[in-house]
Amino acid sequence: MSHNFRILSIDGGGIRGIYSALILKEIEDKFEIKIHEHFDLIAGTSTGSILASALAIDIPLSEVIDLYKNEGSQIFNFRKLGFMGLFKSRYRSDHLKKLLEEKFQNKTLSDPSIKTRLLIPTTDISNGDVHIIKSYYISEFKCDKDRKIQDAVLSSCSAPLYFNPNRMENYLLADGGLWANNPSLVALTEGMGKIKKTGNIEKITLDNTKLLSIGTGIGHKYYDIKHSDSDSWGFLRKWNSSKLIDTILNLQSINVHNTVNFMLPADNYLRINFESDTDLSLDSVKIISQLEAKAAKDFTHNSDNILKLLGIKV
Repeated sequence: MSHNFRILSIDGGGIRGIYSALILKEIEDKFEIKIHEHFDLIAGTSTGSILASALAIDIPLSEVIDLYKNEGSQIFNFRKLGFMGLFKSRYRSDHLKKLLEEKFQNKTLSDPSIKTRLLIPTTDISNGDVHIIKSYYISEFKCDKDRKIQDAVLSSCSAPLYFNPNRMENYLLADGGLWANNPSLVALTEGMGKIKKTGNIEKITLDNTKLLSIGTGIGHKYYDIKHSDSDSWGFLRKWNSSKLIDTILNLQSINVHNTVNFMLPADNYLRINFESDTDLSLDSVKIISQLEAKAAKDFTHNSDNILKLLGIKV
């Protein structure tokens, strides 16, 4: 039996989530394992919450990959924005909501089909606070017990400007990426501070925690220095609303990676991600082929380290 507490963390990133999905499918296929059997906690933000939830209830990753490929253009289908897009979100959430309902079939966060602990960060914009949604793995925490997985995922996917926030009971929830686009630190805190111990581990610590973190790419060159003297740095001009959101999410992921990398022993942490010399869109299906190539390369490059982290011998 393992004496390590293993965490899988999956970043947000819109359509770029296919990169994470492809790497996770390679892990399952090449190592002939089920992800949920090798992780004690799976955390996912935004698009990562789709993957985390699918893994937790053993939905085949091939189905999630098909969702990105076949439904991405419908999920990110521009709506009539009104004057310069000032009054409406860029996309309706109707199609995404329908797909999530089909995949998760009204299962609650206490459904017996959930095979490992699941954690989904969201943002409570009605109270200006963080809001973490969890499967029912700690008996005294009952607030999420009867919530539907699909509602938690939709809330975490509701990125500002892209989708409207989602109401759950008396909360108005938005993208968890506003504070935890890379949920590694949240998951690490959850393990040590809330879960604390398992049947095999008397006390969860940094030394016995193993963490696999999968990103969705970090884009660069969102803004050009040649515009430094411009006086047009308004929300819709040089700042460019979507570029600003993308930059905030990227910086959050980088900061968490640097923090977790400092905290955990070197052999206990593996971050799989890539960088691009250009910006990486959250909503363009045109970059899927680029992401497929990156995922194939990065899985191959990291396969030995993944095996080592999971304690798998092949």
